[in-house]
Amino acid sequence: MSTKNSVLQALNSLGVGEFLSGEELASSCSVSRTAIWKAIKSLEDDGYKIEAVTNRGYRILSAPDKLDSSKISSLIKESCGAEVKTLAFDEIDSTNSEAKRRAVEVGSFRDAAGKLTEKGKAAHLSLFAAERQTGGKGRLGRTFVSPRDCGVYFSLLYSPRGGVKNPALYTAAAAVSVARAVKKLYGEDSSIKWVNDLFLAGKKICGILVEGIANFETGSIDAAVVGIGINIRKNPELSGEITKIAGSIEEAKSLKGEKMPLLSKNALIAEVVSNLIEFYGAFENEDESKISEMIFEYRNASLLNGKSVTVNPVAGTSGQSYRAIVKDIDEEMRLVVETEAGQIQKLSSGEVSLHSYDFV
Repeated sequence: MSTKNSVLQALNSLGVGEFLSGEELASSCSVSRTAIWKAIKSLEDDGYKIEAVTNRGYRILSAPDKLDSSKISSLIKESCGAEVKTLAFDEIDSTNSEAKRRAVEVGSFRDAAGKLTEKGKAAHLSLFAAERQTGGKGRLGRTFVSPRDCGVYFSLLYSPRGGVKNPALYTAAAAVSVARAVKKLYGEDSSIKWVNDLFLAGKKICGILVEGIANFETGSIDAAVVGIGINIRKNPELSGEITKIAGSIEEAKSLKGEKMPLLSKNALIAEVVSNLIEFYGAFENEDESKISEMIFEYRNASLLNGKSVTVNPVAGTSGQSYRAIVKDIDEEMRLVVETEAGQIQKLSSGEVSLHSYDFV
């Protein structure tokens, strides 16, 4: 066993409030004090936070928060009983892109009878997570900044019986799933900016991108790729205009003078995905009670109700931008607005967009 691993094992064996001196570590590892110092520094480089106190020694304050595929899958199974196949990457272009690459290899997710094919079984409920994305994706071709050690970035590949009927509901369920997880784990009430962003303390902490996998033979959407990025800690590399909108859970806690709870990224991902699977199962089973519960939570968390917004046609569609007052969100997840001329319009996310800069 290397000196570094021996030091790590020794420090991990300490009880609450206990320390091990450099001399004791050197003796137990049969190395010099200099070798112990180098091992401590190497552990710190790996992400361990180690406290050194004169005349007392060393102790570990926290371990590096790394993604663990088996841990995530285990936590999800424990929470909702689902067997999710998790793949964790140190770095990837985009978890959504990876999920879509895997989906292309599947071909048809389900047969004529609606049962999952063998390849469909292997791909359904696959989860892709990354420590860092080099090409994180947002709606309408935008970029989702995804630096290391600042957040969680993951995509779930899900193939429901009968296909994806209403993509907007899948996005809404993802937003509510994140809001529930942030409340449960961090004690924070987030707001949802229709249709796919979550805000906390006036800044965006989460973006969601749901993409469909089409079956060209049947004309249906066989599966959904549900991509989610959550900003946990402040990104020190951000500067300029984007800092007016991009926030994090850590910054929201700091504004209230509260410390961040010591929670792993694995736990946050598992909590969100467990919520997602529960909602998507309700869609498949046509559980109206559960669906209504989700829609109620989404409406209740809406950031936009009663606000004046600028409605912007999506590129490639006709029309001009106009001002309107948000009145409601209907059960099809369309935004109900009243124009300055008094007309009621029901807007779908595929037709218009609302700029987040308008709400900070």
